[in-house]
Amino acid sequence: MDVDTQLEGSPKAPKPHDFLWFPDGNVVLATDTYLFKVHKSLLSVHSSVFKDMFELPDVGHDSSIPGGPGRSDAALASDSYKGVPMVTMVGDKGEDVAHLLRAVFDPNYYHRDDDDTPLEVVVALLLLSTKYDFNGVRKNVIRHLSRHYPMTLREYEAADRDEDVPLFGKSREDCDFSLLAAAVTAEADVLLPCLFFVCSNYSIDTTLDRMQSVPREALHILIRGRESLTTCINKFIVSLPSQLYEREPTIDCPRVSSRSCFANASCSESNLEDYIQTQFKTFTGAIIMGDCFGFICRECRYIAESMVDEKRKEIWDAIPTRYKFPEWGVLQDKLKALLESCNKSMDCDRHTSICSPLHPVSR
Repeated sequence: MDVDTQLEGSPKAPKPHDFLWFPDGNVVLATDTYLFKVHKSLLSVHSSVFKDMFELPDVGHDSSIPGGPGRSDAALASDSYKGVPMVTMVGDKGEDVAHLLRAVFDPNYYHRDDDDTPLEVVVALLLLSTKYDFNGVRKNVIRHLSRHYPMTLREYEAADRDEDVPLFGKSREDCDFSLLAAAVTAEADVLLPCLFFVCSNYSIDTTLDRMQSVPREALHILIRGRESLTTCINKFIVSLPSQLYEREPTIDCPRVSSRSCFANASCSESNLEDYIQTQFKTFTGAIIMGDCFGFICRECRYIAESMVDEKRKEIWDAIPTRYKFPEWGVLQDKLKALLESCNKSMDCDRHTSICSPLHPVSR
């Protein structure tokens, strides 16, 4: 059925998109706000979902797509618009679809190293590239996000986690929770352990306020993991004075005869109270020793700082299992395989994008 008359008569009818309306396009994608006249062949190259749909005998009839992460069993429905086959992208916002199609048709629209990309663009690309299996776009977004939500402690410490420095044009809090919700829906498990961990460093009130869009199961994982993480850090901090007391001072300690460096460690228990419920970023040997054990000599301080930092590394290594994921090594191998496959397909993707009609003729 041709529905162009119905659409034009509707008070909130979707309108042709200014950029993504190609006169020689042979399929119209319809959303709540926009119509996109594009090319089946290019969509098929980038998306297995559209490829499978376009191979159906008659695209004008209702169609369904294969199940998968973030997909619906009836996410696409087809009709026609002014004689051109039309596919209605059920449940997808026009602006989000525009971001996805721009990333496919315009090679300069999204770059995986551009941290000034708006957050809503990144979220839309991750969700819709997963839903419709645009593998090239999905891999680039995951590569981009993996720099900010890494798998090694060294990379995590090197990443700029300054709360006052925005990411993707938003506060870190906005980014962390929005991206966690998107990654859960997209089943981007290579990103999830670090995202769960980062969100665990916020207060419980912030967590509950921000997690309304995340599935209940994911919220339970976050809260349980947060509780486990906090308990682990607190137990270590509380036991630190006694652990130091039991340690032998170094040979170079100026107080070695009296064991005074570590023997007096218990005197700082009151100072450690400030570090109960501490965030992981302040759980370092240098910070805790500097604030709570200033009387320890340089030689003994090195040993004490190493104790804290070893525990910090131990906690980091256990993050994936704390949130019910495989260990870091398994996830690193998965990310490596994903990025290598992305590199192999890059030349093909680049050729396809360059050959795309980026500047449509006026309608």
